[in-house]
Amino acid sequence: MNDKIIEKYHQYLSSFPRFGSKDFLKLERIQLLLKKLGHPEKKLRGVQVAGTKGKGSVVAFLERILIEAGYKVGSFYSPYLVDLTEEIRINGRPITKEKMIKIINHLRPLVNEVEKKTGDRITWFELVTTIAAVHFVESKVDVAAMEVGLGGRLDATTALGLDIKVITNISYDHLKTLGNTISLIAREKAGIIKKGDFVITSAENKGLSLIKKRIRNVGANTYSRLQIIGVNIKHAIKKVDLTGTVIDIKSPDEEYQNLHLSLIGRHQATNFTCALGAVQALRQKGFRISSSDIIKAAGQTQHQARFHLWKRNPLIILDGAHNLASIKALTITLEDVGINPRKTIFIFGTKTTKKRIPEMLRELSSFSSKIIFPDVLKNPNLENFYSAEKLKKYYPKGKIVSSLPQSLAQAKRMVGKTGTVVICGSLYLIGEFLGAEKGIRTKRRIDDNIIESVKSKI
Repeated sequence: MNDKIIEKYHQYLSSFPRFGSKDFLKLERIQLLLKKLGHPEKKLRGVQVAGTKGKGSVVAFLERILIEAGYKVGSFYSPYLVDLTEEIRINGRPITKEKMIKIINHLRPLVNEVEKKTGDRITWFELVTTIAAVHFVESKVDVAAMEVGLGGRLDATTALGLDIKVITNISYDHLKTLGNTISLIAREKAGIIKKGDFVITSAENKGLSLIKKRIRNVGANTYSRLQIIGVNIKHAIKKVDLTGTVIDIKSPDEEYQNLHLSLIGRHQATNFTCALGAVQALRQKGFRISSSDIIKAAGQTQHQARFHLWKRNPLIILDGAHNLASIKALTITLEDVGINPRKTIFIFGTKTTKKRIPEMLRELSSFSSKIIFPDVLKNPNLENFYSAEKLKKYYPKGKIVSSLPQSLAQAKRMVGKTGTVVICGSLYLIGEFLGAEKGIRTKRRIDDNIIESVKSKI
């Protein structure tokens, strides 16, 4: 397909507001759009995954397990790294640009009708979620695994009505939109739970209490369908190294000894047990998934930018950790796998929407004091990032380098072939790195002044 045509459609998608403001979050628009489509979501079965961190890994584990079991699986991830098509996959294969454009052409007049009726703009995420739902239904998937984009209660994926809910954990993120306390954030994430749902969670303390309260309030079969990681499904870490994670799992349904996970880190053990809880719920709904499917999938699951070993000599690790909890998980994993702190350099950049930056940098510097801040603001895809100068004010020992490629080149020289370079702070930063490495120009947003002209030409 002609690159100019693809570019125009990307610009059309980019013309929609990303998520909208806190007051703008609502389900009315996507519900009306789905109604005009004849409610394709009613033909979908599957799992919705919410939580502060680990959502994408849970979806990746689920996707691989269900593929091994012989099912046709639709998976929805957020955000993408290099290309939008990565977000919408069937059996691990991204939607083609041709198929995406075909669905957009079908949706455009309906989107206009919805916007006229509601007086609101459809958000980018609502539109992409709808594209995923239509693609999955038209492709006759057996099951879908959908990652929540933001929060949960008013997230576009909630409009799909999937009745198996995973809430991984609850910590501080998206404070402006979801609230600045664990209680407020937990209420938003627990808001995905509806009556009759199966619920699997690794949340603890206040977050878990609020999830239980939500279940009581909606009557989601009380606790008969609630699986709590660490209570109903328990796991023990046996080993974490650069080949993966080895765990034992015990639950009323099944047990596994020395199960090898291809994804690295203690936190991946929790993510896998969340996925296993969802598998057990799917079995209750008639899906046939064997222990051998689970064992094979555990060792084959791939998920980019999650302690991703990109290259060796020196070792380059890509990790999208972007809040304090995930940064802590990163430093713990570095310790677990035996990375030498004295020969490690972090390359760090993050969005201005992220808070607790001083704490994040303190956590990184507790492992290695050597942190590089690339000057990324010249890149239009990263214009909403903190400036390198601002980050250096938070951590004066940090070093400013003119660009992301120059940062990597300098870090490699500093650590030598036996050292480690860790790029972290944002999945968008990782996406820019991967795009540059693959010779692909990533596309995020466009200038508002060309939006209307683009719409008129499509």
